[in-house]
Amino acid sequence: MPARILLFATLLALGGCFSTIGHMSGERCVYHGTRASWAWANHPDTLSSWPFLIDAPFSFVLDTVLLPYDLTAFLPEDLGGDPYECTIKGGLNVIM
Repeated sequence: MPARILLFATLLALGGCFSTIGHMSGERCVYHGTRASWAWANHPDTLSSWPFLIDAPFSFVLDTVLLPYDLTAFLPEDLGGDPYECTIKGGLNVIM
């Protein structure tokens, strides 16, 4: 059991920031971190997009690892599904 917790903590530490933030806030969106980092990199008000583009591959890897968990959001509510629509906060909607 401690090995699993350590593995999960390591994956979160090595993962992308946007993916980690999204999952820690309770969002169960498919590829949330990847979509958010790509949206911020392409946002017209962003002064420098390279930090967000650096985060995108790491978020992609962590989002792929957590994809089975995120897909459970589409189950019926009585089986653990999520009744909320998946949106990226802040009005950045891309690749929906």
